[in-house]
Amino acid sequence: MKKRWSVVVVCLLVLLTGCGRAANSNRTVAPADDKMSQEGTAESETNKENKNTTGGVMNMKINLSEKYQIIESFGTSGCWWSQYVGGWDNEYKDTGRSVRDEIAMLLFDREYGIGLNSYRYNIGAGSADSGKGKYYDPHRRAQSFETAPFTYNWNKDANAVWFMRKAVELGVEEIIMFSNSPLERLTMNGTAQVTKGRKENILPENYDAFARYVMDVAEHFVEEGIPVKYISPVNEPQWEWTEGQEGCHYEPAKIPKLYRAFLTELTSRPALKDVVLSGPESGEWKGDAILYTSALLNDSVLGGYFDTIDNHSYWSDTASKVAFKRWMDVNYPEVKLRMSEWCQMVNGSDVTMDSAFELARVLQEDLTVLDVVSWQNWVGVAPGGYRDGLIYVNEGKKTLNPLKRLWGYGNYSKFIRPSYQRVEVSDSTPNEFRPVAFTGTNDEGKKELVLVVLNQSDVNKKLLLDIQGAVEYTDISVYETSESCNLDRITNEKYGVGDAVEVGKQSITTIILSEGW
Repeated sequence: MKKRWSVVVVCLLVLLTGCGRAANSNRTVAPADDKMSQEGTAESETNKENKNTTGGVMNMKINLSEKYQIIESFGTSGCWWSQYVGGWDNEYKDTGRSVRDEIAMLLFDREYGIGLNSYRYNIGAGSADSGKGKYYDPHRRAQSFETAPFTYNWNKDANAVWFMRKAVELGVEEIIMFSNSPLERLTMNGTAQVTKGRKENILPENYDAFARYVMDVAEHFVEEGIPVKYISPVNEPQWEWTEGQEGCHYEPAKIPKLYRAFLTELTSRPALKDVVLSGPESGEWKGDAILYTSALLNDSVLGGYFDTIDNHSYWSDTASKVAFKRWMDVNYPEVKLRMSEWCQMVNGSDVTMDSAFELARVLQEDLTVLDVVSWQNWVGVAPGGYRDGLIYVNEGKKTLNPLKRLWGYGNYSKFIRPSYQRVEVSDSTPNEFRPVAFTGTNDEGKKELVLVVLNQSDVNKKLLLDIQGAVEYTDISVYETSESCNLDRITNEKYGVGDAVEVGKQSITTIILSEGW
C-alpha cells in the first residue's frame, strides 16, 4: 500500500540570515572579481521586508511510483577558453591557489562549486598551428597533437589538457572527446573550414585516417588514466562552417560511412573497450535532426550499436522537442537521448538572474520533454559579451566572475547525481514553478528526493507537497540561487513532515527531502 505524505514547504523567516556568507551556510561562496561582482552577503532591511510577502499556497503533487529516465551526467565543454585560461597560474586573491584552480573548483568540486561530473574536450584540427582559415577570434582555433602524420607531441594543447586532468582530479567521471573538424591535412581544402558552396570537406578515403588520429589521442589519455567515455567525430554537421571557428559540414548520407570507419578503428583497440561513439550532434531538435539521427539508427551496422543519441538544444522550441521525442518513441523507443550543447545565443553580457532562469527553463524542459540522461552547457568560461559561459573572465587581468548561471545550474548538477531517477511531479498551475524531481540514494546511504523549482514572481511562494510513495522523508534542506544568494543553504534546521519552509521570490530553489537520522 502506498503511503501518502503532505508537506508544506515554507522557509521559516527567523532562520534566514541572508545569503552569500550566511553564518549558517554549509559552504563559503567565492566572491566575484571587478565591477561584475555579485555582492549581497546580508540582506538589506528592504529586502527582508519584501521577503515577508508571500503569494498564497500552491499545490504540487509528486508520485514516486511514476518513474522516468536515470540521470548520467551534467557537464560543460572546454571550448574556447581552456587553451588560455588553463595557463593562469597566478594566485587567486589571497587563497593560496591559482585562478585556474579556482575556476576548476567552481565548476567541478562538489563541496565548493557545482559538482559537474562530465567534461567535453575538443580534439583540435590544427588551425592554431597553421594559421589557415578565417577566424574572428584566435581562441576559436585549436592545436592538433601531430607533428607529422601519426607522429605526436603530447605536450601540445597543454593548457586545455591541464583543465581536463584537473576536472578528473576534482571528480569528473565522464570525458567526451569531440571533433569540430577533421585534421587540416585530411581535408579537401587544407583548412578546418568548409569552402563556400561545398557540401563536404573530407573525402571518404580519408575517413580511416581521421578515425586513427582520434583514437590515437583517446588511447593516449585513457592509458594516462583519463576516463574517456565517449568519442564524437562530428559536430553540428548541418551548418556550413565556412568561417568563424573549426567546423565541418556533412550530408546525412555521408554520416554512416564515417561512423563505420570510427567503429572499426575503435573496436580494434582493447585499451578503448569501455569507450563508445556518440552523435550525430545535430545543432537542434528540428530541421534536419531527424535525417541525421535516422542516418545512424537506420544503418544495418550502426543501428544495433547506438543506444543513445546526442543532439543540441539550440534554436529548439518546446513543440520541436515534443515532435522529436514522439518520433523517437515510435521508431526507436529503446534509444536514450543526451543533450550535449546549449547556451542562450543572445548578445550582451548578463550577470543577473535573467539568464540563469533561461538556462533553468531549457534544462527543465529537456529533462521533462526529451527525457535526456545527460545535459551539457556549451562553455564553462567566456570573456563576456554573450550569454554563454558560467563564469566570465577578464583575459588581460586574469580575473574571474562566477555568474548566476553557474549557481543556477548548480541547483541541478550539485544535487541530482548520477543514477538518480526522475519521478512525476506536477503543480496546480502548469509552468508556474517548472518543477523537476529526482530520487536516489545519497553518499550517506539515505534515500532522498530532490526537487528543483523556479519562482520568477516578485513574492515568496508556499508549496503544499503531496508526496505519494513508500518512503518517509523526515529531513528537509533548502538551497537557493537568487540575486542575494549563490546556491546557499538557507537553513541547517531539521524538518519533519508537515513543517514549514518557503520558496523565495525570483529564485531557483532546490528542496531536498531525505530519510531521518
